[in-house]
Amino acid sequence: MELTAGQVAVVTGAASGIGLAMARRFAAEGMKVVLADVEESALEKAAADLRAEGADVHARVVDVGERQEVLDLAESAYETYGAVHVLCNNAGVGSGAEGRM
Repeated sequence: MELTAGQVAVVTGAASGIGLAMARRFAAEGMKVVLADVEESALEKAAADLRAEGADVHARVVDVGERQEVLDLAESAYETYGAVHVLCNNAGVGSGAEGRM
């Protein structure tokens, strides 16, 4: 996949780990990045850090287990940037089961 400056990437689970690493790479390529995560404080920090590095970032708190929140994320991305070129569904949803997997 060729990453092009000005394209838009949406990354779920973007506040830390692999999601944040992907968001940082997209931003380094000159892409606009929509960050989505359920952890608001971590999301705000990630967005602030990327902005401090010069990234064009839009952050939104999203629980990907809630259909309407995902639809709202898509609408927000399109309203903010007019397009989405890359979607990274990095966030996971657990069952809440206890014990060994």
